[in-house]
Amino acid sequence: MVQTKKFLVMNNKIKICFLADKHELFDDRIYWKMAVPLKEKGYEIHYLLIRNEAKIGITKEGINYEILKLKTFSKNQYLNFILKLLNPNNNYKKLFNKAKKLNADVYHFHDLWINRIGRKLKKLPQKPVVFYDAREPYAEDYVSFSSAQGLLKKIVLAFSNIVDYWEKRMSGYYDLIISNEIIVRDKFRRKLGFDKAEVIYNYTDFYNKYEGIKSEDKKYDFIYCGGITESRGAFKILKATQIVKKSFPDVHVIFVGKYSPNPLRNELNDLILKLGLANNVELHSQVEYKCVSHFYNQSRAGLITWLPEKALTIKLPIKIFEYMAFGLPMIGSNFGHIKKYIEQEDCGLIVNPIDSHEISAAMKELLSNKELYDNFSKNARNATLKKYKWENELNRLLGFYIKFLNERANHG
Repeated sequence: MVQTKKFLVMNNKIKICFLADKHELFDDRIYWKMAVPLKEKGYEIHYLLIRNEAKIGITKEGINYEILKLKTFSKNQYLNFILKLLNPNNNYKKLFNKAKKLNADVYHFHDLWINRIGRKLKKLPQKPVVFYDAREPYAEDYVSFSSAQGLLKKIVLAFSNIVDYWEKRMSGYYDLIISNEIIVRDKFRRKLGFDKAEVIYNYTDFYNKYEGIKSEDKKYDFIYCGGITESRGAFKILKATQIVKKSFPDVHVIFVGKYSPNPLRNELNDLILKLGLANNVELHSQVEYKCVSHFYNQSRAGLITWLPEKALTIKLPIKIFEYMAFGLPMIGSNFGHIKKYIEQEDCGLIVNPIDSHEISAAMKELLSNKELYDNFSKNARNATLKKYKWENELNRLLGFYIKFLNERANHG
């Protein structure tokens, strides 16, 4: 009887609704890695999100989407949060009503504050499966990236503790909590139980985009790709490049990504001019997900020298796996997942990210030691092909959907 119901669940027209309020429509994980391939497998996919512009439609990949316009009541994030709570017709209420009308079998939401409607989703009449994709160590983010001092710092710490407690309490109502690395997963497991949290690693789906261009034919010596901030080492990389230039006058470094806060790009440009790196460093804007592979194919090595902020010591950067997929040896920080994967796969050099001289020494080593470079490059590419393919994680995610849909069918 159980097998019959499983067969029926797997072959019915399953409707899956993704929800987010901090990620873009064409987000790499939600859209390109989850929504699009699941659509290709025959599932009906909807994506509801809150962003800066209201919009509704169907993408060329066949994903139904609706964007609710973000409402901002104050530039102060904490005051804005309170005012949103007091607003009886806030976007989360609208988001819930949109989701409710879809009558989906699975609601898979990303981002912390959608927990405000997660329990209501779970209580819908069709008894949907609800997954929470806890992609960030949110409580640590508040503390690590706040500039508050004194009493305000204590208030931020208290706020982060309240958020952490609330997040874990709300998560107990859902079928499964998903993280993209083990530290966040284990925090949920300690609160909710072993079976309530799993990791779906954010491995890359770029491995077929690798063109195998010879190192000497590539345009860029080093690439940093992803969120570009001071805490992610942007200024340290520029200072390291100035040192490298003394030995390698034509060294070429490119940054590709979103600059945060917005004035940062101008600050980096000013420092580039001050350090005499106008011909050595290129600041490129964020590009569409499917275009990133062009820059990887044209780069010799990858930089991931994040500073040791508490939240950054927890996070597992997707760029680790993207660099590996293109055979890019890495220069990475001496902590957390960055250190673990570089050492585990023997695909790069570990440095103290605070020390520009140490970063520059590693850069010069990769530029001058071809045997070491080639060994790191081969190891990185082989590791991707053997271990770090997104399709394996997608199949695991689909397996979790089917498991809980079957449980719903068997108890419905």
